[in-house]
Amino acid sequence: YAASNHPVDYATGQTTFDADRIKGFYAVMEQAGTLDIYVRTQVIDMGFLTMIGVFGLLLGTLVARLGAPGSWARGAGLGAAVAAVFGALCDASENAVSFIMLADPQGFADWLALPYSGFAVVKFALITLAMALVLAALGLGLAGRITTRLSKG
Repeated sequence: YAASNHPVDYATGQTTFDADRIKGFYAVMEQAGTLDIYVRTQVIDMGFLTMIGVFGLLLGTLVARLGAPGSWARGAGLGAAVAAVFGALCDASENAVSFIMLADPQGFADWLALPYSGFAVVKFALITLAMALVLAALGLGLAGRITTRLSKG
């Protein structure tokens, strides 16, 4: 991302909701001759988001197993898995809109900035939620196991 000479940070670039600003970002990279690096970054991101979805699904279901069926820990772990998968799907949707915009970096329809940034905001929220739910599932699951051992004790 940095190698593409993108003029703002990752999160700011994706959450502007402003077509003119996005076109300005693209213009900076076009003038620097680095827009192709940015496009390549978007392609690489497709693999990264796939791994986030898979890893989130696996980690979420793993920590869910710490909790008993029907427990808060189990629910938090499964919730983390779902949030990670849907976060990855929002990232894929954001990238799809990005590729449409990059096909005509200065002439894309202005309204495309809204779903592009909207998908990005939801992606960030869901991935953050997934991380928080993994931590909650770990804490609740371990507390539940300790409590069960102490009560049998």
